[in-house]
Amino acid sequence: MKVKVVFIFVLLLVFLLAAAVLRILITRGVGGELSLAFPSGKILMYRLVPLLAAIIVGSALGVSGLGLQVLLRNPLASPWILGLSSGAGLGVMATMYAEHTTGSSIMGGQTFGAIVGAVGSLLLVFALSRRRGGIDPMTMVLVGVVISVLCGAGIMIFQHLVPMGLRGSFTTWLMGSLPEVESWWRLGILGVIVICSIGFVAWWGPTLDAACLSDDEAKSVGVDLPRIRRRLFFTSSLLAAIGVILAGPIAFVGLIAPHGARLLFHGSHRSLTIVTSIVGALLLLCADDIRQCIDFGTGRLPIGIVTSIVGGLVFLVLLLRGRGRV
Repeated sequence: MKVKVVFIFVLLLVFLLAAAVLRILITRGVGGELSLAFPSGKILMYRLVPLLAAIIVGSALGVSGLGLQVLLRNPLASPWILGLSSGAGLGVMATMYAEHTTGSSIMGGQTFGAIVGAVGSLLLVFALSRRRGGIDPMTMVLVGVVISVLCGAGIMIFQHLVPMGLRGSFTTWLMGSLPEVESWWRLGILGVIVICSIGFVAWWGPTLDAACLSDDEAKSVGVDLPRIRRRLFFTSSLLAAIGVILAGPIAFVGLIAPHGARLLFHGSHRSLTIVTSIVGALLLLCADDIRQCIDFGTGRLPIGIVTSIVGGLVFLVLLLRGRGRV
């Protein structure tokens, strides 16, 4: 491994560690004043859980976005733009509504609903974007936006159907929020799934390098395009669903992280996948640090608002600089 690659890895890990330590130390007093102090007891647990959730969700969304960009050969592809996040959110809301109305839990619960919603929305986008046996990238982006809007409308319908008390919880979840109370076994299982998925995408790195070529060139070097696309399709959907399960619909992390990784690192997708996962985790953790410092008197901002503001600006920059050409 080249010295430059090792330096980038180490530097990103140092930044990630610094952001994690800052997340633990940031303390807001009763009067609203900010300070840095190491917490103790239950307060430490309330900070460790969202810290770990931010790392899991950020890395999952980042690699999901990278996989979709390779799958579609479109630099604007991301779980949020293609409707995966909204589809997963709709699946979670439908599950929550069904459990509320029936008074009993559904097998797989919100996890199952999120995966079904993410895979279903991406299948629909994929099917509606086909033209003459191929995929039209611009059509896919536009269809993804429409599917995202429709899933958002479905989410609002479920939100309207539930009682007022539960409606507030739905609204908070829709804004994107890291859990402060979560079972360790659930975090562990989802974390292991994310690590394994990232490992698989990194292992496929040389194949992804060839898959970025034209279809004829990729096939000439022995790449089975349908097979690798099926793998990316499922893995990207699974990672996006896990992000929604833990933190709700978080926008733009899946778009920003791959582009940020490419700015730092120009190399094979094997190393780029690892860099993207670290950048995604760092982005979400920094966003969580930022929101801890902002209080308008009504509590801290949901993390989804912070990522939407930053991500929206980056999205506009990508468009204006012409990186969104398809």
